[in-house]
Amino acid sequence: MRKLLTQDYVSALTYEHLLAGSVTMSFTLSSLVYLVAMYPEVEEKLLKEIDAFGPKDVVPNVEDIQTKFPYMEQVLKETMRFYTVSPLIAREASEDVQIGGYVRPKGTWAWLAPGVLAKEPKQFPDPDVFRPERFDPESEECKRRHPYAFIPFGIGPRACIGQKFAFQQLKLVILHLYRHHVFRHLPNMECPLQFQYSILVNFKHGVKLQVIERKT
Repeated sequence: MRKLLTQDYVSALTYEHLLAGSVTMSFTLSSLVYLVAMYPEVEEKLLKEIDAFGPKDVVPNVEDIQTKFPYMEQVLKETMRFYTVSPLIAREASEDVQIGGYVRPKGTWAWLAPGVLAKEPKQFPDPDVFRPERFDPESEECKRRHPYAFIPFGIGPRACIGQKFAFQQLKLVILHLYRHHVFRHLPNMECPLQFQYSILVNFKHGVKLQVIERKT
């Protein structure tokens, strides 16, 4: 065990968890409040669903989080489609594989850009429009979409192990935020947004918003 848990290994693992657990959350939440502030009709529907859940002091349980906020989940997924936090997913072929008539030998690296897939017009009509309803499971667009068109957490056995926890955590934060506040763009909010790219995507100059307390 000591041979495995070297100082470099533990440091790398800690850094990975820090990135996975905080940077992704902050980017996704910042993206959501920025986008919702741009679309009053989305904000109205989101607030209506949140207010319908009950008084502000009612704490949802796990089942509530999974079943009582379908529109919130659509808004969250559309946010993650619109601004994808993971720019690249890399996989190394463990054996020779044939894809599209071409043989990729063992050891070949394949790079996938989830953000490019998420803007594919055949899978997401009007991809530059923020429309959460495209993730309504009853909509025709959602039913005919390829299951691998939207993979913000990756796909397969090496997909993000924390995706279910992340959705629960994000929903709880969104519920708390919009129970008490709404958000508006400040005059010095840049448009379009600028990004910086590394292992993850982040806002180059942040997101500048006014926080307004809800009176009801």
